[in-house]
Amino acid sequence: MRRVRVIRAVALVLSIAVTGARAEAQSPAAPYLYVWSGTADTTHRASFLAVFDLRAGSATAGQIVKVVPTGSGNKPHHTEHQLESDGLLFANDFGEGRTFRFDLSTPGDPKLLGSFTTAGPYAYPHSFVRLANGDRLATYQKKIDASEPGGLVELKPDGTALRWASAAPADMDSTQLVPYSLDVLASMDRVVSTSTSMTDILGVHVQVWRLSDLKLLQTLEVPHASMQMDHMLHDGEHHMLPGEPRTLADGKTVMFGTFTCGLYRVTDVATAPKIEFVYSFPGKWCAVPVVVGKFWVWTVPPLHAVVSLDVSDPGKPREVSRLVVGDSVAPHWLARDESGTRLVVNAGASDPRVWLLRIDPKTGALSRDAALPVLDMGKVEVPGVGTVVGAPHGAVFAR
Repeated sequence: MRRVRVIRAVALVLSIAVTGARAEAQSPAAPYLYVWSGTADTTHRASFLAVFDLRAGSATAGQIVKVVPTGSGNKPHHTEHQLESDGLLFANDFGEGRTFRFDLSTPGDPKLLGSFTTAGPYAYPHSFVRLANGDRLATYQKKIDASEPGGLVELKPDGTALRWASAAPADMDSTQLVPYSLDVLASMDRVVSTSTSMTDILGVHVQVWRLSDLKLLQTLEVPHASMQMDHMLHDGEHHMLPGEPRTLADGKTVMFGTFTCGLYRVTDVATAPKIEFVYSFPGKWCAVPVVVGKFWVWTVPPLHAVVSLDVSDPGKPREVSRLVVGDSVAPHWLARDESGTRLVVNAGASDPRVWLLRIDPKTGALSRDAALPVLDMGKVEVPGVGTVVGAPHGAVFAR
């Protein structure tokens, strides 16, 4: 009997080891980080994609190992928020109204494929989400004549526009609507987009669309934060400038933060969408979030921190972890790796550093990456340009 127990115990240990090995094989550590950057020195105006080596034990770990310049550049801004399985990355230079396409299918060796600008009647692309067919659905802020609003555009992988729809509803002032970012709920045949201008302090709306034909279904004004809610330092403006929408783990609730540091949820997306204020932080310019399991992780510049909130009950977020990036740092961009355990954060154009963090997907606890806590872009050699101080913005991990 004892021998049988020993055999069973050994089998259990082996089973756990194999299961762990399989899990590790399914989510290997990202070998590289791609950072979309401009230059802090305006005399060397350029945009480029920098490649950081993240390989453990590599002689160049933590260093930039390749730089791909675009040949132009004005205001490098968002990339896609994660590298998709096709290895294609759209990187937006909003100042030029131009988006660059990179082939990242060979890890660590990106290739510039070209760029695009306008799509049908629209100009100034901003954000992109990959669809199941490999196309991207994009927000465009303006019309070609620079008037507003823009709309949504489906783009082929080469940037060619396939179809588009205006963000202008029939029953309200459409100049208040400037498509900013979006998320797709394909199972519901819905798209949720936010409206915030990149050029004016303008935006208080969320729009719901039908994915199959890009029909605009509803335009909802973001409600003021409720005075009855228990939230920090309410200043009455948390509803302004909605930013990045993300679908939560339940697959049906969309949450978005505002640049005035309010947090809202959208429910009943497929039937009768409603927006509800649920949380806030003091100050302004709260920016890019990620969702890791049941946690909403957000950059909060007034706190100089990245904060993790448990949103398993989306109506009652609960802070579980806070990591101060630096006393003078205003964190902005945030992205996660495929495993959901590693994060990259930067302060946009205001700081040449990039920080790597860790998150425990079970508890939401945040910590600094022990091996490579800080990556430096203070001195970058850009081919054809020279040595520049980087101004990082979008960043994604290799797959």
